[in-house]
Amino acid sequence: ALKVGDEVSTTGGLLGKITKLNDQFIIIEVNSNSEIKIQKQAIQALLPKGTIKSIANWNERFYVKYHG
Repeated sequence: ALKVGDEVSTTGGLLGKITKLNDQFIIIEVNSNSEIKIQKQAIQALLPKGTIKSIANWNERFYVKYHG
């Protein structure tokens, strides 16, 4: 079962951390300033803890390497 704090991906390709949930809807934090409300059935996968942070770190290293 999904719970607050879980990292998830949606069928639309968004990644986020669950901040609130009920029987039908989930609110996920997609960055430090944004949350979105989605239908629970739109969750495609439960991700391993730390996945979002590792992707963010990769994006930062990629940007610095190619955009100096």
